[in-house]
Amino acid sequence: MKAYLQVLSTGTADCPPSVILHFDSQRYMINCGEGTQRLCMQQKVRFSKLKTILFTRTHWDCIGGAPGMLLTLSDVGIRNMRLLGGENLTHAIISTRHFVYRNTMAVETVEFTKDSGTYRDENLRITAVQVYPDNSEPSLPYEWPASLTPLNRSNSSSPSNSAAASPIPRNRDSPVAGSKRSSDELSPSASTPAAPVEDEQSLKSDMEIRKMILEGMFNLSKSSGVNAHPLANKKVKRDPRAPAPQTDVDMIEAARSAETPHTCGGAPAKLVNGRFMDLPRTTPNTSAISYICQSADYVGKFNKEAAIALGVKPGKLFGELVNGKSVKTESGDTVHPHQVISGGRPGRVFMVIDCPSMDYVSGLVDAKDFERFQGVGSDKLTAACIVHLGGHSVLSHPEYKAWMQRFGPETQHIIANQEYCSQKLIWRSQSQSCYKLSALDPNIFPLPYYNNTPIHDLSTDLQGLGVKADLAESMMTFLLEPSAGLERSEVIPPLELLKDHSSLKNSTKEYLREYYSLALKAQEEIEKEKAFGPTEVPGKDVVLTALGTGSSHPSKYRNVSATLVETPKHGTFLLDTGEGTYGQMFRQFGGYRMSADQANSVDDRIKNLKGIFISHLHADHHLGIVTLIDRWNQFRTADTDPLYLIAPLKFNSFLQELSDTQDFGYQNVRYIQSEDIVHWRQSQHDPRYRTARPALMSLFETSGFKDIQTVDVIHCPWAYGISMTHKDGWKIVYSGDTRPSQNLVEAGQGATVLLHEATFEDDMQEEALKKRHSTTKEAIMVGEGMQAKHTLLTHFSQRYPKIPRFDSDDKSTIIGICFDLMSVKFGEIEHLAKFLPALEVLYSPQSDEAKEGEEENNDAELKILQTQSQ
Repeated sequence: MKAYLQVLSTGTADCPPSVILHFDSQRYMINCGEGTQRLCMQQKVRFSKLKTILFTRTHWDCIGGAPGMLLTLSDVGIRNMRLLGGENLTHAIISTRHFVYRNTMAVETVEFTKDSGTYRDENLRITAVQVYPDNSEPSLPYEWPASLTPLNRSNSSSPSNSAAASPIPRNRDSPVAGSKRSSDELSPSASTPAAPVEDEQSLKSDMEIRKMILEGMFNLSKSSGVNAHPLANKKVKRDPRAPAPQTDVDMIEAARSAETPHTCGGAPAKLVNGRFMDLPRTTPNTSAISYICQSADYVGKFNKEAAIALGVKPGKLFGELVNGKSVKTESGDTVHPHQVISGGRPGRVFMVIDCPSMDYVSGLVDAKDFERFQGVGSDKLTAACIVHLGGHSVLSHPEYKAWMQRFGPETQHIIANQEYCSQKLIWRSQSQSCYKLSALDPNIFPLPYYNNTPIHDLSTDLQGLGVKADLAESMMTFLLEPSAGLERSEVIPPLELLKDHSSLKNSTKEYLREYYSLALKAQEEIEKEKAFGPTEVPGKDVVLTALGTGSSHPSKYRNVSATLVETPKHGTFLLDTGEGTYGQMFRQFGGYRMSADQANSVDDRIKNLKGIFISHLHADHHLGIVTLIDRWNQFRTADTDPLYLIAPLKFNSFLQELSDTQDFGYQNVRYIQSEDIVHWRQSQHDPRYRTARPALMSLFETSGFKDIQTVDVIHCPWAYGISMTHKDGWKIVYSGDTRPSQNLVEAGQGATVLLHEATFEDDMQEEALKKRHSTTKEAIMVGEGMQAKHTLLTHFSQRYPKIPRFDSDDKSTIIGICFDLMSVKFGEIEHLAKFLPALEVLYSPQSDEAKEGEEENNDAELKILQTQSQ
């Protein structure tokens, strides 16, 4: 048997720490934060044997990549998954039920409690050590305003229940970053008990409900349609007597009301796999779990001759001895395994220690479960390897250092935390692409931020401790079986990006030399045009940054959907927030603010975030939002303008339910339902639009926009585009995912910029129709139809960069192609067309990227993912 532990992520702004355990029969993952799936693809880690994921905390840092990972694992053929973690794990997973579901997979959750903290399978024996912070007090569920709760929105077509998010009153002592919510700040509602009911029957009932919903989400044996939404095949006719047009959500909510008249408090008539039920309330679980793991005992070599000499007959008794059981011979003598097996020993012990802050140190070092590995008691064992996830405040703590020391000098310690491990470029393919693109214009295509020097020096903090400690590196391996030891053969040296392009300009590869020649020609043409004076464009200094330009799954070159619009003097606005959006912003905007004189930082963009639009419920468009809200809330003060969220109805339910497991600040966000501001409601003086108008007016005041309309588009239920007009005279339209939409054309007339999906190339028209996406030609036609000045194409399905073919000469709209981490001012978008000849060479079939893509066409897993675009 071969077994080893491998560091996947060391902990960076793009991807929290994670570890993979490799055994012959399966793989295990410990923590799956945002970016984990993408890093697996970058590092060529196979998905096919991953069957168990363990989480150290029920916190988005640890679980944020799990929803997307589950979808991907199902798509590549995994049929059974097991998720292990603390209390509320099931609740957190099923809060995603409106957009995470597969009937080709079964998912089981195991929640460790104070009284139950062990797990065992054929490879591992696991003890989960739960530690709580000092002076922790249970918090109460947040009392959501009545207009925001799922129960009060159950019939969204009813005007009386369709109020948009009203301002959440800010108490004098309203919680700010890092504070704990007290009972005075968060009084329970009349329908919520003052404290959680603790009787066994109530708790059992709530968990049964959650398990039932989980089974409905991942229904391997009982479903009939592949990956179908429970209402996907329902034909709900529009009511001809309705006074106004109806959106998809109106019809679906009507069906929901007919099918699920009761909530979880009663017995639902039809559960539709439980997906439309409202979840039982819970409160955040603040525990951090550290895992003590032991591999299966190493059996050693069976001595057949010795067994026969002791009177054991060949056959069944041989097998029992090999499996560790003593046997009796025909003469009545007992033969023990150690008499006939040499070299056997207990399995090796390794640990993953999660101590999030100093508040957890005392509870951790006092835990009795670690004592046998620190020389205490008669049943002593040595820990071969310990992975520490804590940061500087923990590892420099005297009690923690003394606790580490007690494991002895033989134990290998590995430190995986971004305060000790530098902010290396982990998306090597994307970064190398950015480097080449920067030759076109370093302002439009800047180099991603990185720093190969850690914030804190580990050797200083552990000086004189006498322990073996190494910084984690991605793909670093600790061998467990049959031998033990640290191994670095798969570790790749940190990437350094040079501002000088001379080495590539003089490359032996002809396509690179031609690319740099065409890049220089484009720059010269742009300079000639500038000599005639700037073209007057409304909002010429507004900056559009493409943070994610891929579709369905993150890839090495393109992350999933996200775009930032930055308006001078009016802050920032996000159009979709796919998983890893914060990490992309970190790389684009210069990392954290480390000093007052730092010119650029991601913190500035987060602080000035005014609004977020989520186009639809497919997971690739929004799983990064929790991190973004959490970061925004950390910067929030009493004077901070509210953050507004425009999103479909069910997305609000997801964030509210997830907030029961982690306070990430959603109570400070003002929610506007996309269905309430759909474009035709305004012209018809619809009562739902009138209800939403006060929140819109407040958003206009802080963001500078004077009109915002959502547009019901052609993709899936609850799918919307958006048209946003600014008081300074410019207009941006975002399609979301859609087939060519006449609604979008009408609502977007005269747009300064149209950002439109172009998922498929023109020769894939059948796929575009089947999956309700647009081709390149169709996206351009929409731009011409709305008389958009500029049309930017995004949401590409290719795994590697490839330039869509189109003729831009006779088009009435200026066309540009988006790349990840591209930042372009509206006044410079016209320059993008000049780059097309160079880009066609850079990403030609002769390019390194194209050749890599051809090699990956032989990869069964990647091929499957390529065909799964939503």
